[in-house]
Amino acid sequence: AWKKLEHDKLEKPVLGSVHIVKKSKHPVEKLKKAYLITTIFSIVFLACFIMLFFSFQDYVVRVGLAVVVVIYVLFVYFNYNMYRNIKVNVLFDANLLSALKDTHAFISNNIRFQARFALFVYPIAGAAGMLMGLAVGGGNVEKYLHDTVVMVLFITVPLLITPACLFFAKWMTKVSYGKSLAELKQLIDQMEGI
Repeated sequence: AWKKLEHDKLEKPVLGSVHIVKKSKHPVEKLKKAYLITTIFSIVFLACFIMLFFSFQDYVVRVGLAVVVVIYVLFVYFNYNMYRNIKVNVLFDANLLSALKDTHAFISNNIRFQARFALFVYPIAGAAGMLMGLAVGGGNVEKYLHDTVVMVLFITVPLLITPACLFFAKWMTKVSYGKSLAELKQLIDQMEGI
């Protein structure tokens, strides 16, 4: 548009339109958006688990699902709190490098915390899933819990699926936050002159 104005020497109006990109490409903005998306997904899964809770009548299944619902309430809280606390605007009198370092540390620590928290969550979620499967497959879950084979499976299966869930969670974290977190680190290194 500027070249057109220069060429026409302001003698005639500029034809066409100027496209302005409004989407920020700054890594902190991308990370904040990723936390918003994660919060939305957590809310959707929470709603699904609440519907499942009311779909089953067996109290053992409901206890398992209640624990999963509480865990997802915590996930929603953690993710929304992260979204709210990531600062995308730095005051002019603030130190930009320090603000970027603090944001990188804040997000990295949260990712580590959620990974540790997941070690506790996956076995519980796996056990709740097995309880739902028993309820759908045969009715009285309490009767099955007195069977030795079922109890061995009830303990073993969640422990076996936990490493697979952790691998998948690390991959999802890398997809959701990894690239933007690496860009933020690169920006910090450039500002430090490394």
